[in-house]
Order: sequence, then structure tokens, then C-alpha cells
Amino acid sequence: MATCREPACELSVAGEYDVVVVGGGCAGLSAALASVRNGVRTLIIERFPYFGGTATASLMGNINGFRNQVEPDSLPTVKGIAQEIILELHNIKGLGKSPYKQKEYNLEKGELSYSYAIDTEKFKYVTLRLMVESGADILFHTYFCAPLKEGERVRGVIVENKSGRQAVMAKVVVDASGDADVAARAGADFWQVKGSEAPRLNDGLMYKIAGFATDTSQRGCLVGNEMVVWGPGDLVCDGTNAWELTKAEIQARLKVFEHFQSLKQKSTGLDNAFVAETPPLLGVRQTRLIEGEYKLTAEDALEGRRFDDVVAISSAPIIHYYGYRRYLDHEGFDIPYRCLVPKKIDALLVAGRCISSQQQPYESFRSMAPIMAIGEAAGTAAALAVKTGVQPRALEVTALQRALMAHGAELRK
Repeated sequence: MATCREPACELSVAGEYDVVVVGGGCAGLSAALASVRNGVRTLIIERFPYFGGTATASLMGNINGFRNQVEPDSLPTVKGIAQEIILELHNIKGLGKSPYKQKEYNLEKGELSYSYAIDTEKFKYVTLRLMVESGADILFHTYFCAPLKEGERVRGVIVENKSGRQAVMAKVVVDASGDADVAARAGADFWQVKGSEAPRLNDGLMYKIAGFATDTSQRGCLVGNEMVVWGPGDLVCDGTNAWELTKAEIQARLKVFEHFQSLKQKSTGLDNAFVAETPPLLGVRQTRLIEGEYKLTAEDALEGRRFDDVVAISSAPIIHYYGYRRYLDHEGFDIPYRCLVPKKIDALLVAGRCISSQQQPYESFRSMAPIMAIGEAAGTAAALAVKTGVQPRALEVTALQRALMAHGAELRK
């Protein structure tokens, strides 16, 4: 491949922060809220002008994993910021009907069921309001470009936006990019399944329909008189490769109306229905997973293992690896803090679906409720590391756990 040399230049420093969160998806928004609420100056960087990531930009209008979908399901494994957002949505009629079979718990009492369909516009509103009220700095329309490093320590990030190319300094960076972009470019080890290699989760395009009969047989994420449905799927692309991602986007978008016609033929009540919205972003479900201080294993997930350094719990099913939706026969497995800490690289934590894990547990915790719990843990840890003057890998985990539980997180302690 031909190369060219980019001229060296002096970058202006756009800001100096205690914690910088890269990515405003479900993990990132939770990380930023947790960081600033723990008393440190925090910036969140996001390419869209709203938060939510897959939940909003990909129209994945259903948040799963607040407890086991099947019995035993008495333990609400995700609370904290994720629960706060669900209750805020409930207060403004921003929740709908989940397409999943589940036992319904009493939201009026603050009890969460396995999953909730969400009004994606109200989700954008609630999360933006919470972020503004928290006092976090927000930088939308901005792309992460590269980490700033001093040896093996991350000192900040280089970003690109309408203001040009700039540097943002940080004492700790939280990589909530979903694809481990910061960690990978900082030199952290990772693994990734590419192409049609199995097993891996395929990608797909959600879209919103309206105008259907109230008694339609079509299954989807129902909120009011609109429904988000699973669209063209079984796409296998490398979401870290812009050319492959573009090809997959084109393929999916050209199939939307053909796909909708097939739904109309198979489902009742869609005679007058129409496609109301397609999302700005393909639903990419799997890219890089870092190599952390600990890697979750299949046995951890299946046996419901407990860890002394637990910072989140996942009770969602393993959806693909075994060829069927494998529900857990326990109330969740622990996610250790060490899974958020990349080997070798300092002043960096990873949040979201790219934490250190084998395929099987990943297919469980990648649900958005546990992802938000992981984000809250990462943001809290980043803040405490700054306040105590230690590297994230040296943070006293019991102090982190106390802080998480003080803010309502469930750790079974």
C-alpha cells in the first residue's frame, strides 16, 4: 500500500481534565455521569449530537439485562445509573413493550423487569438532561483520532471536529468507543473475530415502522404507535474497517424496503404500515475485545462465578455461541474490575462491550443494561484513581465497590 507523510504540526490544547470519556454510548454516558458525580472534572466526547450509541444511533430501542430473563430472576443485577434512566423514562412515558418473554415487575416500586422498549427520542432527552445537570463538559460532533502517550501511560487524546485537530489532556481516559479504539491505538493487546469466522455475532440494521394495526402480529420494540423491528441482518463486516463498514451499510440500506415487504407478507396488521425511520448507524455488535488483567471465561458465565473485585453483574443469556439462546440457570456472573484494565497501558480504562472476555460471556454482558453497569464502574474507578493519585490498576477495589454501592449499584456485597 502506498503511503504519504502527514506534516508535523503544533496542536492547540482544547482542555485539561481529570477524566476524559471517549464515546457517548450506553457505557460512555454512564461512565461520564459516574465520574463527574464522584467529584472530578470530566469531559465526554461523542461523534453524534446525542447520547446512547447503539440504543439511539442504531435504533436498538430495547434495553435488556436488568435481571435474568428466566427463573431464577429474583435478583435485580443492574441498578445504579441504568435504573435511574429507566425510571426517568417511566416518569415521562418513555417506555413501551419489550418484545421478549419475561416476568413483569412493578416499576412504580422501582422494580425492574428483564428488559424495556424505549422511546429513543425521550432517551436522548433524558440522558442529555442528566449529563447537563451533572456538570460534565460535553463535546459533540467530535471524533477520536489518537491517544497522547508518555511511555506506556496515556496522557490524553487527539480529536478532530469542526474546530480542526486538537489535543485534550487527561489524568485518566475511559475508552467507551465500543471498538476499543483508544486502547488499540495506544498499543494494548486485543483479539478480534473477523469476516465469516465463527462464532461471532452478526450485524444488522434496525428500522422503525408506523401505521400498523393495534393487533398486528409483528414482533418488535413497541412504543406508542411506533415499532422498531429487526431489519436486514446476517451481515458480517469488520466494524473497525471503514471500507467494509461502508459496504455493509450500503447492502443493508438497499434491502430495507424489500425486507419490509417480506414482513408485510408474513405478518397481519401491516397493510397500511410504512417505514418511518432508518437509523444513522448500522448495528455493529462485535469488533475488538481487549486483553485485560483478567479475561472472563465461558465457565465464569455458565457457573455464575463470583469475584472479590466484582464491579458489575451480567444475567443476560448467551445468545449465539451455542446455537440457541442459552439462558443462565443462576442469577448472574460477576464482572471483575481487572477486565476493565488493559495490560501494559496505564491511565486507561475500558468500558462497554470491548472489555476483556472470551466469546461466551461477551454474548451476555454486551446487553445494554450490564454495559451501563460496566460504564458506571469505569467512570467511578477513573474518578477515584484521580482523587487518590494512583494508576487505575493500583486502585483499591474495596473503595471502588463502596462508592458504587453508595450510588445504588448491585454487587451482591
